Amino acid sequence: MTAGRAVHGATPAGPAQLRAGAGRRGSRRPNNRSGRRRLRRRRLAGLLRFVVFLLLIFVAVWAGVRVAHAGTDADVYTGHTYVVSSGDTLWGIAGREYGSDVDLRRAIYRIREVNRLETSTVSPGDRLTLPYIEE
Repeated sequence: MTAGRAVHGATPAGPAQLRAGAGRRGSRRPNNRSGRRRLRRRRLAGLLRFVVFLLLIFVAVWAGVRVAHAGTDADVYTGHTYVVSSGDTLWGIAGREYGSDVDLRRAIYRIREVNRLETSTVSPGDRLTLPYIEE
C-alpha cells in the first residue's frame, strides 16, 4: 500500500455523492405514496391523541369542580323563601336576613328586583324570595 492508493473496498466519495447521501438520510419526507400515507396517519394519530388528552383534562377539571361544590347548600346560591309577618318591612327583613356585612340598600334593591316589586311595601303573608348576595 502506498499513500496514494485507496484501501480495498473503499471508494472515495465526491462532494456530490456526500450531498446526495446526506439529503436522503436527513430528509423526513418520504418519496413514495405509501410513505406519505404512513406519515399522514402518524400525524393524524398524534393529533387525535392530543385532542383526547385535552378532552380528558377538561372532564377532570369539570368533575373536580362538581365534586368540590357537591356539599354546598343550594339555597346559598339561589336564595330562599321568606313569608312576611305583621310589621315586617323590606329594611327590617334585609337587616335580619343579611346582617351588617351587606349593604342593606343593595340587598333591598335585589329583593325588589328578584320579586318584581314596584314599591317597597309588603303585606303579611307575602312570599318573598331572598336572593344570595355576595359580601
